[in-house]
Amino acid sequence: MRFQQTAPLTREGSGVLPNLIPDIENRVRKLPKPATYSQALQPLFEAVSNALYAIEDREAVEAGHSGQVKIDIYHLSDPSKFRVEIADNGIGLDSDRYKAFQTIDTDFKRKRGGKGVGRLFWLDAFEHIRVESAYLEGDELKQRCFSFALCNEEQIVELELVDGYDGRKEVGTTIVCEGLRGASYQKAFPKQRDTFLRYFSAHFIADFLVGGGASVHVNLDGDFTSYPEAVADLVVDGDLKTGAFEIEDYGTFSIDGFACEKEASTGLDGNHQLHLLANGRTVETRKVDGLMGLATVSANGRDDLLFHGCVSSEYLDERVNEGRTAFNLPESILKEISRKCVEHIRVTVLADQMEGYIAKRRSNYDEFVSRHPIYGFEDPEVQLDRVPFNAQTPEQFATGLVKYQIRRDEDRQNAIEDVITLLNSGDDVTESFATQLQAAVEGVQSSEQLALAQHVVRRKLVLDLMGKLLNRVRIRDGKHDDFHLEKTLHSFIVPMYVMGNDAAEKRPRAHDLWILDERLAFTRAFSSDKRFDALMKSSDNHDRSDLVVWDFASGLGVIDPYRNDAAVDTSQPLDKVMIVEFKKPGRTHYGPEDQIHFQITKYIDELRGGEIEGFERQRIRISPDCVFYCYVVADIEGDLKRQLSTWSKSANGQGRFMPLQGDVNGSIEVIQWQDLVNDAWARNEATLYAARLQRG
Repeated sequence: MRFQQTAPLTREGSGVLPNLIPDIENRVRKLPKPATYSQALQPLFEAVSNALYAIEDREAVEAGHSGQVKIDIYHLSDPSKFRVEIADNGIGLDSDRYKAFQTIDTDFKRKRGGKGVGRLFWLDAFEHIRVESAYLEGDELKQRCFSFALCNEEQIVELELVDGYDGRKEVGTTIVCEGLRGASYQKAFPKQRDTFLRYFSAHFIADFLVGGGASVHVNLDGDFTSYPEAVADLVVDGDLKTGAFEIEDYGTFSIDGFACEKEASTGLDGNHQLHLLANGRTVETRKVDGLMGLATVSANGRDDLLFHGCVSSEYLDERVNEGRTAFNLPESILKEISRKCVEHIRVTVLADQMEGYIAKRRSNYDEFVSRHPIYGFEDPEVQLDRVPFNAQTPEQFATGLVKYQIRRDEDRQNAIEDVITLLNSGDDVTESFATQLQAAVEGVQSSEQLALAQHVVRRKLVLDLMGKLLNRVRIRDGKHDDFHLEKTLHSFIVPMYVMGNDAAEKRPRAHDLWILDERLAFTRAFSSDKRFDALMKSSDNHDRSDLVVWDFASGLGVIDPYRNDAAVDTSQPLDKVMIVEFKKPGRTHYGPEDQIHFQITKYIDELRGGEIEGFERQRIRISPDCVFYCYVVADIEGDLKRQLSTWSKSANGQGRFMPLQGDVNGSIEVIQWQDLVNDAWARNEATLYAARLQRG
């Protein structure tokens, strides 16, 4: 624009300069400073909103008017050179609107949510501001030009056109803002074209989605984008309107819904979006993926679309802040409104799609509880209401339910403690005591049943997998992955290369030694595939035993580091130790060096009379007359069958047994792999039956 400053002009007959209220500088200084792209762009968005309002005003008196807003931005990446021109063909700054411009906190646009302070944000954001407007007074076209500055005197200085420039020839207004003011705006204002367009589109998306308004053309340093075309092209179905509905305590709401291409959510947090409007303008956009449940929505033969909903209500209109950057509402209320809106969307415009999703979600939950019965402590519908609506995986179900499980356990524990306290107090027992006691007992029984079910389901899974793994190892005998499968079988029962009692061990120490012996279910006093010089004090033997166990159940001569009150007497040496060797299933070749008796007695000689390092680095002596319970798990066939031909048969006739005599106390028992699995199934038969499970 070409204009120059003249002497300050007075208002007609008043002798008063057209100034705003005093101390404008202080008022602007107290405005909240931006910390995000969205906040830094708000002054520019206010100017664009004013342009759209001006077009709406002109359309109200001029039927068929085609509104346009042109936004030209230069030097977006350089705060000092930044320049934006916003030109509209709206109604212009006539006398009434110019008076409103000069009045801070004017209610001129109150019905549209205007707070009368948007211009103060311009002063806060931009170094230089100029306004040129053409308007009709009767049938006469008039012009108005002025600068707008941050100062306490003469903020509005009217300008006259310079020679050679006749001003606007069409009704409308042009605002020019140059230079970003202050470190906050300079830092937070977006400097990339794509970033600017993402936030611009998100802010005005309600206007562009609904359509029927003005055209907006953005020129960013020579790159042009037109709206609503840029957004409308992303809409596959724009007829997902809920109509008016009530939300208790908050009044009447309505939602205009759209099924959009995925690009419509580019730059936004999440996929499905809810745009909360105030007076037709987006104030907040909220991700609602968790509330929607559906990963995508379907429309017009497509099933890969995202949902955008524009929410309108008088309640929100009346509770937007003066900068129209947020609602003056607690987050809890905004969350509740968003939840209620999405729930209404689910039962109206997306009802058909939700039916299939809900059925699939229920099926996933039932499968989850069958694998993890401990979470089935309430009816399925109650439990599903407790987790996010988009929860479909075991981890998501467990995450949502674990807090309720803890609360339930705490309530049950408190109920039991209350009963015990009453019994210990000696106070009179009331008539309600029997009911109180019964409730506590039922709570314990219910908890035990769930815990047992969880325990049994896991054991069944382990034994099923164990059987399949055995078959796979036999089938793959001699193949390239044969050795890896053999190691996998060992690690399946107990992890390799670990000392179970070493608290500093970084490898996992969890095991399933109950498959061998129920007494080993919780032991950590074991060495798995570790060299004897790592297990024993004063040993330089590099041989490895597959498994050595020296604590059958309750810690014979060892200290559990997880029990602070443990004070176990280690003065007495160990008198029982278990040695286990695993031989590959299906193995038939055993050479002279593979004699079972020789291998086991060699290990015993290394252990007997030595010392094992127990918990807290305490040394545990092994008695010279220690009894060694030695087990070899193998398939008795081929060379091994001939090797064991003179040994006694086990009770079932399938295994082999030999007592150790002479200087060594104990025995060696060879157990067939299948018998090992069968015995484990038999030991768990009663609990499997109670849980209505059967062997796979």
